[in-house]
Amino acid sequence: MASTAGRKHTSSGKDNGKNVESPSESEWDLSEPDCELETDEEDDDDEEENVEKRWCTGLACQLGYGGTILVLFETPTGFALFMYDGVKLLRPDALEVAFLKCVKTFEDKVGAINPVTGLSKELALMIKDHIKTDQTLAVGNEDYKEIIQKSLGISCLCGPAVDELMWGLRFQMQSLLPKENSERPEDLFPLCEGMKILLNRHSFKVKPDMMVTKRIIDVTSVVYECDYCVNKHRDSLRMAGEYLKDISGIDTQDWDLMKLAVALKMICCPEEKIAATRWLFSRQQLKRLKDDAPKYKNKIFKMPCLVVYNAIYSAREIRTDAARILVRLFKKARKESEAEQECEATEYGTMLSAQRKEKQVPSTLAPIGTLQGYTQISRHPLHRTENPGILSIDIHPLKDIVATGGMDTNVVLFDLPSGQVLCTLTGHSKKITTLKFVNRNELFVTGSADMTVRVWQGSEDGNYRCIHILKDHTAEVEAVTVHATQKFFVTASKDNSWCFYDISTGSCLTKVGEASVQEGYTSASFHPDGCILGTGNTDAIVKLWDVKTQSDFAQIEGHDGPVTAMSFSENGYFLATASVDCVKLWDLRKLRSFRTYSPDDSGTPISAVEFDYSGSYLAIGGSDVRVYQVADVKVEWNLIKELMVPSGTGNVTSVKFGADAKYIAAGSMDRSLRIFGP
Repeated sequence: MASTAGRKHTSSGKDNGKNVESPSESEWDLSEPDCELETDEEDDDDEEENVEKRWCTGLACQLGYGGTILVLFETPTGFALFMYDGVKLLRPDALEVAFLKCVKTFEDKVGAINPVTGLSKELALMIKDHIKTDQTLAVGNEDYKEIIQKSLGISCLCGPAVDELMWGLRFQMQSLLPKENSERPEDLFPLCEGMKILLNRHSFKVKPDMMVTKRIIDVTSVVYECDYCVNKHRDSLRMAGEYLKDISGIDTQDWDLMKLAVALKMICCPEEKIAATRWLFSRQQLKRLKDDAPKYKNKIFKMPCLVVYNAIYSAREIRTDAARILVRLFKKARKESEAEQECEATEYGTMLSAQRKEKQVPSTLAPIGTLQGYTQISRHPLHRTENPGILSIDIHPLKDIVATGGMDTNVVLFDLPSGQVLCTLTGHSKKITTLKFVNRNELFVTGSADMTVRVWQGSEDGNYRCIHILKDHTAEVEAVTVHATQKFFVTASKDNSWCFYDISTGSCLTKVGEASVQEGYTSASFHPDGCILGTGNTDAIVKLWDVKTQSDFAQIEGHDGPVTAMSFSENGYFLATASVDCVKLWDLRKLRSFRTYSPDDSGTPISAVEFDYSGSYLAIGGSDVRVYQVADVKVEWNLIKELMVPSGTGNVTSVKFGADAKYIAAGSMDRSLRIFGP
């Protein structure tokens, strides 16, 4: 295509251009995608020399046996051995790229290989009968690698690239091993890493744990083949692009390969009209390419240029069609996934509702007499002194670890038994307004006035790392509440919206906005069943939402200011809401208020309200912390204990019960975490 005499090739690696022409909406046969329109042929001598080099040097030498490896593949009933080109697994692009040797059914597949019993004689013999001297064996996990290397002394390969290979074998198992039953007869497969990389490169937003159909995999394969068809011409096109700079003074470093191919065709066929040239080039560039065409004689060759142009044009056209199909397929898959998740949440709520009717107060719950003797047993100044104040706290569901969110933009995790700070989480740029532990996979969620939500995950050493940063809100995030399944959570913001998230992926499944709200939401909480969401806003209105339909079915009014906190009782009958003026108790069966508690100090607003997990006690935080015994609508809720906080230290902003109400934690504006107990 281009003469290479005396020329060094440099590549920018940038391919950010436009498609030449909008292709049609028609689909094509996806069973045998073929975008490779040009092949390179070598003579026999060169091929023999390349084979010899491959066998003796580089990655092939590293793997042994010319780079050809055996793959130990686990089937539903036993194991199979495949021959594979192992060099592909060691290349940088391994995640984006078999020959059956043996398959055997095992009556005791679990006993064939495991850390306790090691490697069975039957599986060991199967491997030794087929592996060659110095040949590497690819295995599906680290345990298998360690066991086989120890038992047989065979070098084993394991890691992300091998996982990708195993994924491909599982996907093709029906054709490779027809006698084996498919592990997923419903035609659903998890996304492999290579697909994630490819789809993200093409700006498809896919969930990491999303299940995809064979149809999606087939169409994604077409996109990959088209990318390969285009990219295999990269070096020759970039080399030719240097002539454009030397002869016509046109810098092509930022051009994509299609644009380069079009420019070369214009040079080779200056009289031919080529589609979309006005979209791709400026008038000055078009004039230079046409006027300078004769100067490229003996430097740019016509036939290779036309072959490359046709190959790239066809591949780009097919890829555009494939992308359109993928958009439709993923949209359908997302809807089905969201419907399935909503159904799961609803079914789980129904189950919880049935269980709650039979639920008894735990015998380990601290009795009233014990709570009456509670006093402050410790005080822990946390967060920075220059910007004091704790705005939110929560307690780990399984450990005595308290998380505090501060005005100083930090989150502190405090270990109560040792009295030590475990770690400080940084990353938010403004005050932490809300935070919640999740009773699953050591997950933790924080919301901030910086309009973002962060999902953190804990490790064995006690530290937490941020795994998701969510930016779906356009104003302060005021509340986070976790669904009963521990798989979803909701955030509420002053931008008049609340978002429903998948906690493992950080995907926003639903965003509900209200144009009628003046200043947005200030609190939110899930009903214990997870089927109802309660929200409070700056207009002093409490709304109850059907989570499945995202529609509000009740609106409760009665406060004189923003609803700053809310909590549902465990039995699902009561809702407590707090505002600057008072705390109100609502009977959800009749949607009416049956009791009001005014602040003891009119100058200090009530900022916190919380039922304990059993639904037996209610704590209210303002100038102090007051604990009430939960009763019924017609029975007085007795004040059990008033826990005093020294005056002048700032109001209590958040209060939580420890496990079985064995202690009470409170955060206040003097940056103190106070623990009350016997």
